[in-house]
Amino acid sequence: MEQPAPPDPDVANRVWQHGMHEERLFHDRLNYFSFLETGLLSICAILYNKEPAVGIFLPLTVVGLLFALLWLLIQTRHWAYCEHVHARARELVPDYRDTLAGWAGPGRRDGWSISRPLALAVPALFAATWVGFLAWILVRAEAPAAGAAVTPERAAILVLSAVLGWVVLRLRKAERRVRELRAAVTATAAPRSGGA
Repeated sequence: MEQPAPPDPDVANRVWQHGMHEERLFHDRLNYFSFLETGLLSICAILYNKEPAVGIFLPLTVVGLLFALLWLLIQTRHWAYCEHVHARARELVPDYRDTLAGWAGPGRRDGWSISRPLALAVPALFAATWVGFLAWILVRAEAPAAGAAVTPERAAILVLSAVLGWVVLRLRKAERRVRELRAAVTATAAPRSGGA
């Protein structure tokens, strides 16, 4: 049976360099948009403490939401392209393919797969924040009387605290599951390496 010819080292190097360039662009863009969105949210928070008027926040919120949606579109398309280049590098660079094969295990594809949540979740969370902020501004009633125990702000803080607690519990459960999977992979790999 004929072995396939090894890839041309120059071709493999060019694909590898291109992949590194695209991945750097992906993460640089992620940082740029995160900084932009955080700045817009900070401006809104400062202005909200001064005067929570719909006329001020409606344009800022629409701009923030449009930037988040643009970011989501760009990052999703670029992630798909990076995934394509990543697959090509895996095909042409045997050491890289072996490294990924050693890393991949049950429930784990490879090292690049973490970029999908970055491409999709972070912009989507910013977009959800803008929608929530706009809804808050539009729905919020006038300030309650000075002695009121339950205000919309306190209710929102209570709900957010409950959500945060739930997320922390889920993450701890996921951490335990990852440790169990890692132990199972290590236990199955030990007999193979011991027998060789």
